[in-house]
Amino acid sequence: MKKLSCLMTAFIVFILQSSVLPFVCDGITQPNLVFLFVVLMALHHGQRVGVATALIGGVCQDVVIGNFLGVHLLPYLVIAFACSYIGRGIDKDQWILTELIVLGATECCLILTCAVLFISGQFINGASYLFEFSIPMLAYHGILALPVDRVVWRLRRDDLYYGHMGYRW
Repeated sequence: MKKLSCLMTAFIVFILQSSVLPFVCDGITQPNLVFLFVVLMALHHGQRVGVATALIGGVCQDVVIGNFLGVHLLPYLVIAFACSYIGRGIDKDQWILTELIVLGATECCLILTCAVLFISGQFINGASYLFEFSIPMLAYHGILALPVDRVVWRLRRDDLYYGHMGYRW
């Protein structure tokens, strides 16, 4: 991966997520660019890069938002592991499959976030939480998945073989 490009992209995503998108969107729901990058990095770059992106993105998002550590971190890690396993056979030209995986991962992340909040003792009505956030998040992520996918593919170096191998213990 191109390290300088990755660092600049991470900085731009962080600024967009924390400063620009809250003013552009309605304040209740907004697209989660960090989550999109976690899913797509895990799909296209393998388990090691996907889990590292999930760790960094989840911790940064939990710290910036001010929630207890784990509201974003745990769902991101689970989704990164699942997407890195699914992404072994995905090519650049399979954009419909990529779109469907992003939408499925979005819904799974909402369910996992609801479960983490419930387990932590927060008062949450699961059905209303999922109904209120599912439709806007699926629309936002459905629109943004392909442009973010192009950015993630440009971060990939063609002279390296990633292999989608897991950790060797």
